[in-house]
Amino acid sequence: MKDSIKNVLWSGGWDSTFRVIQLYRLGATIQPVYVYDPSRISKKRELESLKRLDAAIPIKFKEAEGTILPLKKINRAEIPSNIFLKFICKVLKKRINLGKQYFWLATVAKQFKDLELSMHYEDMDRFFYREQLLKIEDEKLGVNWRINPKKVEFFKRHLFYNMTFPLITLTKPEMKSIAQENNFLDLMESTWFCNKSNQKPCAECTPCKQYIRDGFGYRVKN
Repeated sequence: MKDSIKNVLWSGGWDSTFRVIQLYRLGATIQPVYVYDPSRISKKRELESLKRLDAAIPIKFKEAEGTILPLKKINRAEIPSNIFLKFICKVLKKRINLGKQYFWLATVAKQFKDLELSMHYEDMDRFFYREQLLKIEDEKLGVNWRINPKKVEFFKRHLFYNMTFPLITLTKPEMKSIAQENNFLDLMESTWFCNKSNQKPCAECTPCKQYIRDGFGYRVKN
C-alpha cells in the first residue's frame, strides 16, 4: 500500500543512511528521495555513495525483509516555485541559521507524504524544543516525531508541516554505538558528508564542522 511506504530524504550521509538501514532492518518499504543540485560540488560523491549503499544494504542484511525502492532523484531546477514558502524561509533566515536547502525540502515534502528528514539530537535546539514535537508510535517501525502545530510558531509550522523527524532524539555517537552493536559501522563509515569536495573532506564547510563538533573529527582527517 502506498501509505505504508516510508519516504526518506537520503543524501548518502551519516544520519539519513542510518535511518534507511534502521527501516530496512525493520522490514519497511523505503522510498529514498534525493535533491540533485547541479551547483553542489559534492553531488558526484553523494550519488556514488547512494548507489554503493543501495547495493550493499541488502547484502549486509540478507535476512531482513525491507525493500529500497528506486531512488527518486529530483532536480533542484525543476522544483516548482512557491512564493509563500519563500516568504516563510526569508523570515526564518533572519532569526536562525537556515540554509537555502530548507526551501527546496519544504516544497518537495508537499509531494511525499510525511517526508523523513534525518535531523539528529544536536540539531534540535536550532529549530524546536522537545515539548513542541508530537510522538508517533508504530508497532512495527518504532518511534517517529513531527511538529505539534499547536505549539510551534507560524513560520516554523508551515516550513516543517509535511516532514517527520525519526532521529531527533538520537545523537551521532548513539547512532555509532548502535551501528557497532549491530555490525554495520562499515556501511556508516562509507557515507559522505562534505559538501565542498568529491575527494577529501575540506574541514571548512558546515557539515565538516558539525562532524568535528559531534566527535567525528577522525572522519574529517581521512
